[in-house]
Amino acid sequence: MISLRERVSYLKGLAEGLALDTASREGKLLNQIVSILSDLAEEVDKLREAQQDLQEYVSALDESVGELEEDYYGGEGEDDEEEDDEEEGYIEVECPKCHEKVYFEEDMLDDDVVTEITCPQCGEVVFSTADEGEDEEGDEEAPSIPAED
Repeated sequence: MISLRERVSYLKGLAEGLALDTASREGKLLNQIVSILSDLAEEVDKLREAQQDLQEYVSALDESVGELEEDYYGGEGEDDEEEDDEEEGYIEVECPKCHEKVYFEEDMLDDDVVTEITCPQCGEVVFSTADEGEDEEGDEEAPSIPAED
């Protein structure tokens, strides 16, 4: 494949071989066209070199970022594993009213304070530690016997 610069040089040689009078309108026009084509070919070559330099630079950056990610994330390369790590420590509850999935941190259950989690969509209470505490106490303790009067 012939390069653009070689093709312009060929045209320049053809124009010189025609021995056109540079004083005539046609001669001036052809000389200017060949000159502009030559300038354009040089600019395209410069752009091609700059593009190649940028491509090498981006490849080097990509490689460096890959190494940093590997160092930072400890070699985990799969997105699924990262998503699983993000979901650990969270509880998912479905809203009974609008069926929206609501997530909250497990640590909220460790507090002795009564906590109610509401759905951000409809405002319905989707989880309450007051309800859970009563259920757990009822399940863990022996059934209470009513006192005799």
